[in-house]
Amino acid sequence: MTYIPAMNTQDLKGVFGRRLRHLRQSRDLTQAALSERIGISLDYLSKIERGLASPSFFIIEKLSRHFHVSPALFFLSPRDGAADHAACGDGETLLFRAAAFMNCVDPIFISNIDTVIVDVNTVAEREFGWHAKELLGRPLLSLVADEHLAYVTEIVSLCVRGTDLRNARASLMARDGKRIPVLLSLTLLRDDKNDPARLALVARTMPAGI
Repeated sequence: MTYIPAMNTQDLKGVFGRRLRHLRQSRDLTQAALSERIGISLDYLSKIERGLASPSFFIIEKLSRHFHVSPALFFLSPRDGAADHAACGDGETLLFRAAAFMNCVDPIFISNIDTVIVDVNTVAEREFGWHAKELLGRPLLSLVADEHLAYVTEIVSLCVRGTDLRNARASLMARDGKRIPVLLSLTLLRDDKNDPARLALVARTMPAGI
């Protein structure tokens, strides 16, 4: 993901403003309409988009809820997203990576709605021994140990329909064939139109026998 290195306050305000303007325009919203919907003045919104004012955490939360995105997405510039799309072939995945907090200390696998893996974090590679290139395009459920396949298939199906799940016990297969006990948490990620777009599976490893 392409963030500006060593950002200072002015950098952050500029990136935030450009991203907000991009999101607003993608929804065909005027500044007047958006300012009314989130309850701030038109002048304040205009200054935020031009990088002249810093939004409060309260305003960031309101904007995130309005656009149905993670607050992290406001710090990824549209231009960076376009460049990454050209380089990686899937700019959307970069945005959903931010939404799933890929700096998480737990392994994360991201699939599309058809449950085909489209991204993993480095923790997942390290914990399970797979290289990301080996997993991309592979069915998410192919990582599940046989004895838990029916159960995990059911909870994945529930997640696709909008039910987030936390701490489901299962086992995933490591590259060397070992079954690794995990607590699975699944979250449905939505695009900027609030349509289902990705599944984020967090697989917190735990010692055998717990």
